[in-house]
Amino acid sequence: MLLPREELQCGVFDSTVLRGNKAKSPRRRVIHYELELFHKEGGVSHVAGAAYPARRGMLLCAKPGQERYSDFPVRCSYIRIQPRKDSDIDRLLATAPDCIYMEDEAEAEELLGLFVKLCSLLIGTVPEREDLNTLRANAVLLDILYRLGRLWQGSGDVTAKTPIHRLAADAYEYFNEHYAEDCSLKTVAAALHVSPNYLHSVFLREVGVTPFAYVTDKRVRCAKRLIAAGERSMLEIALEVGFCSQSHFNKVFKEQTGMTPAAYRRRLLEQY
Repeated sequence: MLLPREELQCGVFDSTVLRGNKAKSPRRRVIHYELELFHKEGGVSHVAGAAYPARRGMLLCAKPGQERYSDFPVRCSYIRIQPRKDSDIDRLLATAPDCIYMEDEAEAEELLGLFVKLCSLLIGTVPEREDLNTLRANAVLLDILYRLGRLWQGSGDVTAKTPIHRLAADAYEYFNEHYAEDCSLKTVAAALHVSPNYLHSVFLREVGVTPFAYVTDKRVRCAKRLIAAGERSMLEIALEVGFCSQSHFNKVFKEQTGMTPAAYRRRLLEQY
């Protein structure tokens, strides 16, 4: 079935570019079928009440009517397909899993290349070739859907990912909202009404890092954005993102990035 250009959208979404310093996207109700192939680790996508930590090769298929939002930062290539009644494409996408993690890196790279190729065919074409490029875009889309159909049928190269444990998701939300405050394991565990050891083990198993490592990374990433903005002193930045002193901030920042906050600012300034 040939899809007209107006029923297809594609591109790359990078929250650090398009959403600035925002920590998450607003909750919204999905209208189109939304295919997203993630470029790197970072952030969490929430679809229909389930949370999926992003990493390279994660593939989402959000469906019309589902509620979704994302915890930033995230970067992904996306395809939006307008739903059509009684179409083969709709039947395929409607039964697809909301999320899978592709373990075959070569296959993930090939699929990402097809996402990019589809975008090149849909964006910036001259009017005289629009019909031809629409035809070619449909051919690429069908190739993508064929590959996805095989993946969704349970290929050995794919690991189906069950939704993240509710406790880990709650802790993730807490850390994102309170990272600049006391985020000791004892404090967060008390807020979530569980033992510190249980919270630590569940979070490490589901997210892949310890709560301490996640909060530290979150604070450093936020500090980078504030340093780039150039409006605050290093002491102000340190206190704003949750460090107890500038010296502690300097120590942790250098451990995480290989340079001091001041050196990081100088490097940014040298780019202009």
